Amino acid sequence: MPDLYSSLAECIPPHLLKEVERELIRGFDMQRVKAKKDAMQSAVYRNANEARSVDGIGQLDMQIPPDAYHYWGQRLGYECWDDNQFREEFKRDNPEVAVRNYAKKTVVHGAIFTADGFLT
Repeated sequence: MPDLYSSLAECIPPHLLKEVERELIRGFDMQRVKAKKDAMQSAVYRNANEARSVDGIGQLDMQIPPDAYHYWGQRLGYECWDDNQFREEFKRDNPEVAVRNYAKKTVVHGAIFTADGFLT
């Protein structure tokens, strides 16, 4: 790959190298800002709608945007997502991924009803 990069760099006229560099940085920044905005919009939806737990799987704790999942997976190895400490730090640093609106159970005269209104 270094040969490809150096051959591409040689194709760019020297007076345009700084402009190309700025454009690449601007593009990366634009993607980062867009990903953050998308995550915030998802958080608004996620917090407005109840998350339910699934028997045998557990309760939804966070929803990781695909860009972040693959970024960290390629950077550290995808097994990083199996590490509890990494996931907790990721959730701490990106609070918009946390799921906070859980399905609530209602108790009426000792009977427990779910959000769907079904007796459990």
